[in-house]
Amino acid sequence: MKMKKFAALAAATIMTVSAVAATSTFSVFATTENANKIVINENVEGKTYVAYPIFNQTSATNTIDWANGFASVSFIDALKKDTTFGNKFEAVSTAADVAGVISNKDNWSEKETAAFAKVAAKFVSNGTESTYANGQYTLNVPNAGYYLIIDKTDNTDKDNANSAYILNVSGKLTVTPKVGKPKLTKEIKHNENGDNGWGVVGDNQIGDDVEFRITTTIPSEVQYYDTYTYTINDTLSKGFDLPDDAECFFYDKNGTKLTDVTFTPVIVKNPTDNSFKIQFDIKTLLAQNQNIDKIETYYTAKLNGNAKVVANKDTDSKNNNPNTAYLTYSNNPQDESGKENGKTPESKVYDWTFTLVGSKVNEDNDPLAGAKFQLKKGISVIKLYKINDNDYRIATAEEIAADTNITDTIITVRDGKFNILGIDDATDYTLEETEAPSEYNKADAISFKLSNGYVSDGSELTKLEIKNGETTTDGNGVTVVNRKGSELPSTGGIGTQIFYGVGGAIVVGAGVLLITKKRAKKD
Repeated sequence: MKMKKFAALAAATIMTVSAVAATSTFSVFATTENANKIVINENVEGKTYVAYPIFNQTSATNTIDWANGFASVSFIDALKKDTTFGNKFEAVSTAADVAGVISNKDNWSEKETAAFAKVAAKFVSNGTESTYANGQYTLNVPNAGYYLIIDKTDNTDKDNANSAYILNVSGKLTVTPKVGKPKLTKEIKHNENGDNGWGVVGDNQIGDDVEFRITTTIPSEVQYYDTYTYTINDTLSKGFDLPDDAECFFYDKNGTKLTDVTFTPVIVKNPTDNSFKIQFDIKTLLAQNQNIDKIETYYTAKLNGNAKVVANKDTDSKNNNPNTAYLTYSNNPQDESGKENGKTPESKVYDWTFTLVGSKVNEDNDPLAGAKFQLKKGISVIKLYKINDNDYRIATAEEIAADTNITDTIITVRDGKFNILGIDDATDYTLEETEAPSEYNKADAISFKLSNGYVSDGSELTKLEIKNGETTTDGNGVTVVNRKGSELPSTGGIGTQIFYGVGGAIVVGAGVLLITKKRAKKD
């Protein structure tokens, strides 16, 4: 089929968020079967592309004219005022003049192509909307011509981004937008696993400072935005105090830490829902080092007395303390304000804390009141917050300072039951009886630690065991047995202590008598 010649026209096809940005010379408007068609390869349903004509081929004489309805006079004035182009449009007055400027690939840049598209977007009309099928969006435009394609998709609160403006000649079927977007991953440090302990699950003692890490990425297509920001939105369970500060580290694509980037994160707290935000101006950061590809944000939060505690594996297998984070981010390069309408999926981690379930009995398994215990970690006695006669919880530093309901000693009551809430797993504790009930001997100290298991995402407990030396028992309970008897030797008869007491008196008396006799002889 005959090809109609068109004046040489250099045009860049620019996309966002991962841009296909190149300058190409389109020397014809093809009048083949594909002449009035533009196809965009994007295997994501639900998007809306609209093609707006800028230039048309108006006759067989190869002349270029403005598309019908295009505000050409205002457009030329805007091009002349835009400082991006310098004085390149100072002398233009016709469509052919404008086409001549942008087709000069030796004197036209990718940056100028992007600016040209942004200016044109303010003056276009009479658009053609796309249809979708089999991973492609098709725009059946009415005429062969040069088109500005605008992504009109509403991506508010979606993990998706709009394409930047696309400039394309009809009949070109190689348009493949690559939409880039940032990612967020939240992790918690499993304290007994050292530096390799980052993951989705942690377990701690109440009062511990728990470490969190949030990793976010930067899409390379940020360069096509006037403003690009994103914000970490982090919500902690009520079992955590909100952090006061955070620290950020920056890395390139090779994982090399970048030391020349200066940034002090500002935490904006919302105590109402126990959340906070940290915002990043990505364009400002990239101005310091254009190789930034990843940001790691670290903070610690204290596990407090409101934390959910596991008392029984079967009934409390989901008694965790969830912590959730997500990003809101700029996702439309057509919006010069950089509004954060994009939203990543939530990333969630879980922290666990446990209960020691104690029972004080005699050798007949009868409950005993009046026994006194201390819980030790190493040689240190742990301070406890007394909730009621049976329940004690690991005290926080603030509670210890206030010195209300604080004790270091558990005293059993009539039923012999006691619970110590908020202990860690994989930690060596000692339960030491400091005073036995009347008529009973003290029991030996019990050294123990808990071990557990979780489902893969850390949200549910699957195993809880207590280890006492070489013995492992299912659950998290200990039974402390007291036995009756004197600590002095006994023959089983009565009056033994009285006998020893009288004998002692006789010995003392004999000593006095002997001394008296010696003094009498001297006299």
